[in-house]
Amino acid sequence: MRRSSYRERDYAFGELILSLRSAIGLTQAGLSDHLGISKKAVGEWEAGSSYPKATHLKALIALAVKEQVWAFGHEEEEIRALWKAAHQKVLLDETWLSVLLSEPPAPSAQVAVAQSGGAQVGSTPTPSQTSLLVLWSLSLAWACLAACKQGARA
Repeated sequence: MRRSSYRERDYAFGELILSLRSAIGLTQAGLSDHLGISKKAVGEWEAGSSYPKATHLKALIALAVKEQVWAFGHEEEEIRALWKAAHQKVLLDETWLSVLLSEPPAPSAQVAVAQSGGAQVGSTPTPSQTSLLVLWSLSLAWACLAACKQGARA
C-alpha cells in the first residue's frame, strides 16, 4: 500500500508563529528579511507545514525578547514551550537562553513603553496588551492540545 507523501500540518505551531510575528509587529516579508530567509519559509512555518532551523528559531526568540512580546515573568517558560513546539533536533542552549534573558531591555523598547503609557508592574494592561496576551495564551493552549492528541495516538 502506498503512503501519502503529505505530512500532517501542525496548525497549532503555525498559529503560535503567526501570533508571535504579529506581536513583534512584522509582516512575513519583514520577518524573513530580519532572519535572512525567504518569505515562503515564514509562510510555511505559519501554515504548519515546516519548522524553522534552530538558528532561525533562536534569532526569532531573540527578536521577541528584544521587542518584549513575551508575558512579563513568563519569558523563559514561553520560550521553552515554543522550542518544544518547533520539534527541534537539538536541545535549547541553556547558556544562550540565560544570557539572552539577563540582558536589559533595549532603550528603544523602554522609551516606547514610557511614551505609550505602557504597563508597569502592578498596573492594568492596555487593551492591545491584553489582546496580545490572549492570543499568546490561545496559541499555547492549541499547542498543548495538539501535543495531547499526538500523545493519545502513540
